[in-house]
Amino acid sequence: MDRRQKAVKAGLSLTVKVLSIVSFIGLWHILVTLGLKWPFQFANLPAPAEVMIAWVNLLGSGFYYENILTSSMRVLAGIVLAFFAAVPLGLWIGLSRQASNIIFTNFEIFRPIPLIAYLPIAMLLFPTIEGSIIFITFIGAFFPILINTKDAAQRIPKQLIHAAYNLGCTPVRALFSVYIPAITPEIFTGVAIGTGASWMGVITGEMMSGQTGVGYMTWQAYHLLDYSQSIIGMFTIGLLGFSSAVLIRVAERGIVRWK
Repeated sequence: MDRRQKAVKAGLSLTVKVLSIVSFIGLWHILVTLGLKWPFQFANLPAPAEVMIAWVNLLGSGFYYENILTSSMRVLAGIVLAFFAAVPLGLWIGLSRQASNIIFTNFEIFRPIPLIAYLPIAMLLFPTIEGSIIFITFIGAFFPILINTKDAAQRIPKQLIHAAYNLGCTPVRALFSVYIPAITPEIFTGVAIGTGASWMGVITGEMMSGQTGVGYMTWQAYHLLDYSQSIIGMFTIGLLGFSSAVLIRVAERGIVRWK
């Protein structure tokens, strides 16, 4: 495929995406304008134009960017901590049946628990609200990274490992030359999934116990009957999550060149 064909294909893809967003906004406008109350009460929602005007006004406020920065730093802290905890554990569990039987069994008990259910325990364990919110973001990212790392380690072909040892690889060299390169694509998948879960976790924590952040801003706006700002908060969360996923995929393409 030459450059011209690639450019045409990229242009068509972008056009479809833009039309999809425009169609969504148009449908939203029609449903609110018609004042439908069944099966959903669209009449209670502000129109897209109202939300956009409120959003433009909010873009000039430092309060908005401070909340975005606060939530982003909490998510980043949770993901970094989860990465350095989950990758070694996942690799160990994936390669050791004994570790899987002893450690992974406990993790499987905690994994299905919703993030909001961790909040009371987090508030008891940590002396500050900030610590408890970061803990929730950590839990959100930890399990997806752990599961993907474990599964990837278990799927490494035995022949590849034997070949590495036959060529003189020591266990430490095999770890960095065989195991880690083999599981890196799956780790990135786990990080991408965990990032989305971390954003859900930070918003939950900020809504329930925070005093800053996008989640707190969204929840406060709802209680103050400022529904436009509440919707802005919701879309802001979505855009931040989407941007995080894009950055992770860009990093993956730069690091995992052999994929």
